[in-house]
Amino acid sequence: MGPSGSAIIGVIVAVAVGAWLYLKPPATVGEQGLQRYMGFERNMEIVVLKNCEPPGCAAVYLTPTVGRKSLDATAKAVELSSQLAEQGIECFIVIGGEPIAEAVKRARGIRRPVVFDPNGDWAKDSGIEKAPYWIAWRTGGKVRLRSEEPVTAADVASAVR
Repeated sequence: MGPSGSAIIGVIVAVAVGAWLYLKPPATVGEQGLQRYMGFERNMEIVVLKNCEPPGCAAVYLTPTVGRKSLDATAKAVELSSQLAEQGIECFIVIGGEPIAEAVKRARGIRRPVVFDPNGDWAKDSGIEKAPYWIAWRTGGKVRLRSEEPVTAADVASAVR
Protein backbone atom coordinates (compact mmCIF):
# COMPACT_ATOMS: atom_id res chain seq x y z
CA MET A 1 0.00 0.00 0.00
CA GLY A 2 2.51 2.66 -1.01
CA PRO A 3 6.26 3.05 -0.82
CA SER A 4 8.20 1.29 1.89
CA GLY A 5 9.87 3.13 4.75
CA SER A 6 13.35 2.38 3.41
CA ALA A 7 12.43 3.84 0.00
CA ILE A 8 11.22 7.07 1.64
CA ILE A 9 14.37 7.33 3.75
CA GLY A 10 16.53 6.62 0.67
CA VAL A 11 14.88 9.45 -1.27
CA ILE A 12 15.30 11.88 1.65
CA VAL A 13 18.99 10.96 1.99
CA ALA A 14 19.54 11.31 -1.78
CA VAL A 15 17.90 14.76 -1.79
CA ALA A 16 19.98 15.86 1.22
CA VAL A 17 23.24 14.70 -0.39
CA GLY A 18 22.32 16.37 -3.67
CA ALA A 19 21.49 19.65 -1.93
CA TRP A 20 24.78 19.53 0.01
CA LEU A 21 26.79 18.92 -3.15
CA TYR A 22 24.99 21.75 -4.93
CA LEU A 23 25.35 24.30 -2.10
CA LYS A 24 28.89 23.59 -0.86
CA PRO A 25 31.53 26.11 -1.94
CA PRO A 26 33.95 25.12 -4.70
CA ALA A 27 37.12 23.31 -3.62
CA THR A 28 39.35 25.41 -5.90
CA VAL A 29 39.81 29.09 -6.63
CA GLY A 30 38.81 30.62 -9.95
CA GLU A 31 41.08 30.48 -13.00
CA GLN A 32 40.38 33.96 -14.38
CA GLY A 33 43.21 36.28 -15.26
CA LEU A 34 42.85 39.45 -13.18
CA GLN A 35 44.63 42.79 -13.49
CA ARG A 36 47.24 43.53 -10.81
CA TYR A 37 47.98 47.13 -9.93
CA MET A 38 51.53 47.51 -8.59
CA GLY A 39 51.55 51.28 -8.14
CA PHE A 40 51.42 54.63 -9.82
CA GLU A 41 53.48 54.88 -13.04
CA ARG A 42 53.70 51.09 -13.45
CA ASN A 43 51.78 49.07 -15.99
CA MET A 44 49.09 46.71 -14.86
CA GLU A 45 49.82 43.04 -15.44
CA ILE A 46 47.56 40.03 -15.74
CA VAL A 47 47.84 37.47 -12.96
CA VAL A 48 46.08 34.12 -12.49
CA LEU A 49 45.69 33.72 -8.73
CA LYS A 50 45.34 29.95 -9.00
CA ASN A 51 48.91 29.62 -10.31
CA CYS A 52 50.80 31.13 -7.38
CA GLU A 53 54.24 30.25 -6.05
CA PRO A 54 54.62 27.28 -3.67
CA PRO A 55 53.57 26.55 -0.97
CA GLY A 56 50.41 28.55 -1.61
CA CYS A 57 48.71 31.93 -1.47
CA ALA A 58 46.05 33.87 0.33
CA ALA A 59 43.64 36.60 -0.64
CA VAL A 60 41.46 39.09 1.09
CA TYR A 61 38.43 39.93 -1.04
CA LEU A 62 37.07 43.43 -0.46
CA THR A 63 34.06 45.15 -1.99
CA PRO A 64 34.36 48.71 -0.66
CA THR A 65 31.29 50.05 -2.47
CA VAL A 66 28.92 47.66 -0.68
CA GLY A 67 29.44 48.48 2.96
CA ARG A 68 31.54 49.83 5.78
CA LYS A 69 32.71 46.35 6.86
CA SER A 70 34.89 45.97 3.76
CA LEU A 71 36.42 49.42 4.24
CA ASP A 72 37.23 48.61 7.87
CA ALA A 73 38.86 45.31 6.83
CA THR A 74 41.33 47.05 4.52
CA ALA A 75 43.81 47.79 7.34
CA LYS A 76 43.68 44.15 8.49
CA ALA A 77 44.23 42.99 4.90
CA VAL A 78 47.31 45.19 4.52
CA GLU A 79 48.69 43.95 7.84
CA LEU A 80 48.11 40.30 6.88
CA SER A 81 49.72 40.88 3.48
CA SER A 82 52.85 42.32 5.11
CA GLN A 83 53.12 39.50 7.65
CA LEU A 84 52.72 36.82 4.99
CA ALA A 85 55.27 38.50 2.72
CA GLU A 86 57.82 38.12 5.53
CA GLN A 87 57.07 34.38 5.57
CA GLY A 88 57.36 34.03 1.78
CA ILE A 89 53.63 33.54 1.19
CA GLU A 90 51.96 35.79 -1.36
CA CYS A 91 48.79 37.52 -0.23
CA PHE A 92 46.55 39.23 -2.74
CA ILE A 93 44.27 42.10 -1.82
CA VAL A 94 41.40 41.78 -4.28
CA ILE A 95 39.06 44.70 -4.86
CA GLY A 96 35.88 43.48 -6.50
CA GLY A 97 32.54 44.76 -7.59
CA GLU A 98 33.55 48.22 -8.78
CA PRO A 99 34.88 49.66 -12.04
CA ILE A 100 38.65 49.57 -12.44
CA ALA A 101 38.97 53.37 -12.59
CA GLU A 102 37.36 53.68 -9.14
CA ALA A 103 39.30 50.69 -7.81
CA VAL A 104 42.61 52.25 -8.90
CA LYS A 105 41.82 55.36 -6.84
CA ARG A 106 41.15 53.15 -3.84
CA ALA A 107 44.26 51.03 -4.48
CA ARG A 108 46.51 54.09 -4.39
CA GLY A 109 45.55 54.54 -0.74
CA ILE A 110 46.37 50.92 0.13
CA ARG A 111 50.00 51.22 -1.03
CA ARG A 112 50.31 47.47 -1.67
CA PRO A 113 49.86 45.46 -4.88
CA VAL A 114 46.14 45.09 -5.51
CA VAL A 115 44.21 42.81 -7.86
CA PHE A 116 40.94 43.88 -9.51
CA ASP A 117 37.85 41.72 -10.01
CA PRO A 118 35.45 44.33 -11.43
CA ASN A 119 32.53 42.01 -12.23
CA GLY A 120 33.03 39.60 -9.33
CA ASP A 121 33.61 36.60 -11.63
CA TRP A 122 36.64 35.32 -9.69
CA ALA A 123 34.71 35.62 -6.44
CA LYS A 124 31.77 33.64 -7.80
CA ASP A 125 34.02 30.88 -9.13
CA SER A 126 35.89 30.76 -5.81
CA GLY A 127 32.73 30.50 -3.68
CA ILE A 128 32.89 34.00 -2.20
CA GLU A 129 29.41 35.38 -1.64
CA LYS A 130 30.09 38.55 0.33
CA ALA A 131 33.00 40.71 1.38
CA PRO A 132 35.22 40.97 3.29
CA TYR A 133 36.38 37.39 2.87
CA TRP A 134 39.66 35.66 3.70
CA ILE A 135 40.71 32.64 1.65
CA ALA A 136 43.93 30.61 1.38
CA TRP A 137 44.90 27.91 -1.10
CA ARG A 138 47.80 25.73 -2.10
CA THR A 139 49.61 26.13 -5.41
CA GLY A 140 47.23 24.77 -8.03
CA GLY A 141 44.15 26.28 -6.41
CA LYS A 142 43.02 23.76 -3.76
CA VAL A 143 41.31 25.84 -1.07
CA ARG A 144 42.56 25.14 2.44
CA LEU A 145 41.02 28.01 4.47
CA ARG A 146 37.86 30.10 4.18
CA SER A 147 36.66 32.73 6.61
CA GLU A 148 34.33 35.69 6.76
CA GLU A 149 36.28 36.91 9.79
CA PRO A 150 39.91 38.12 9.79
CA VAL A 151 42.55 35.39 10.05
CA THR A 152 46.11 35.53 11.31
CA ALA A 153 49.29 34.94 9.35
CA ALA A 154 49.86 31.79 11.43
CA ASP A 155 46.44 30.43 10.39
CA VAL A 156 47.20 30.99 6.71
CA ALA A 157 50.73 29.58 6.96
CA SER A 158 49.54 26.37 8.64
CA ALA A 159 46.72 26.01 6.09
CA VAL A 160 48.90 26.26 2.98
CA ARG A 161 51.79 24.14 4.24
